[in-house]
Amino acid sequence: MTTEATDRYARQRLVAGWNQERLAAATAVVVGVGALGNEVAKNLTLAGVGHLILCDPDTVSASNLSRSVLFRAADLGLAKTEAAKTELTRMSRGVKVDCRRSELTSGVGLGELADADVVMGCLDNRRARLQLLGRCALAGAHLVDGGTDPWGGEIRLRFSRADPCYGCSLTPAQRGESDVPWRCQDASQELPPAATIAGTALVAAWMTGAALRAVLGQTPPYRFIRIDGKDGESSPVTVTRDPGCPLHHPMGEVERVPFGHRATVDAFLAVLPDDADPLTWTEFPLTADCRGCGRRHPRDEIHARAMTCHECGGIVRPRFSQRLRDAMGEPDLRLSHLGVAPQEIIAVRLPGGEFRWLRLSR
Repeated sequence: MTTEATDRYARQRLVAGWNQERLAAATAVVVGVGALGNEVAKNLTLAGVGHLILCDPDTVSASNLSRSVLFRAADLGLAKTEAAKTELTRMSRGVKVDCRRSELTSGVGLGELADADVVMGCLDNRRARLQLLGRCALAGAHLVDGGTDPWGGEIRLRFSRADPCYGCSLTPAQRGESDVPWRCQDASQELPPAATIAGTALVAAWMTGAALRAVLGQTPPYRFIRIDGKDGESSPVTVTRDPGCPLHHPMGEVERVPFGHRATVDAFLAVLPDDADPLTWTEFPLTADCRGCGRRHPRDEIHARAMTCHECGGIVRPRFSQRLRDAMGEPDLRLSHLGVAPQEIIAVRLPGGEFRWLRLSR
């Protein structure tokens, strides 16, 4: 018999509308496992969410340690996702944690976003936040997106196609802006100021509250909250839906195929009509020939738009593609080798310009 003395969630069960079993069955995707992602993942684990998918390509650095509850000095240089998993599973044996040390488009498939109970955006730059928003819009996923400043920050919820979103508050030029992640050690007057643990914890608490209510079927009435820990204020912000914002268009009907992301490219293409053109969500390199000496550089040697030829020292400029047919003919080449994420939904362009949407299996 479970009693308060043996049930770690006994006090939570007293909260009106609480359903611990529903939380235990829930999946949350946490994109970005820096300071904000640390706090959010910790909160969800302690609340009893049963399955976390952590996505982040980076490793733990010294600047993370002052704001990241899941990292220790011994974790320096380790993947953030793996270091976080170790601590989360120590906190709760009941949590299942999947680690994706990758950029979003290669780490978490659209099918996984669609199936998740909630997606937590814990990213530090506009381009990444817009990319996550766009993928959640395609998948119809519930997104709780957070941003921090030194003493607070903001949270934005995107739960339906009709909701005004982060993109609606930007100009078309801002929506197309390409920027890069910034880190504390790179901070200057031209860059946003870094957040403190105080501001990070405040934003994470609001994000967690919104996520838990969403999982419990109690959708919050607000969509955008600004949080000012310095002056002790929080306020909702009204954003008007921009009819020109492109981030409100879900994909069409999705078909399931009996292939996972570890299937070979040739096997996947074999089930499609010859005139169908399947596309990946991120570019992959093609083999490149040096114009100077003719040496062929295989795909696994290509990591940049320009590289030095290993044979003659000349400059090689590889080509990149998103067309899977450009990679056919390599018998052992798998979809995952080209950055295709687990349970991805692949867009297949048909001759008339319309698309089919094919969801990969587990």
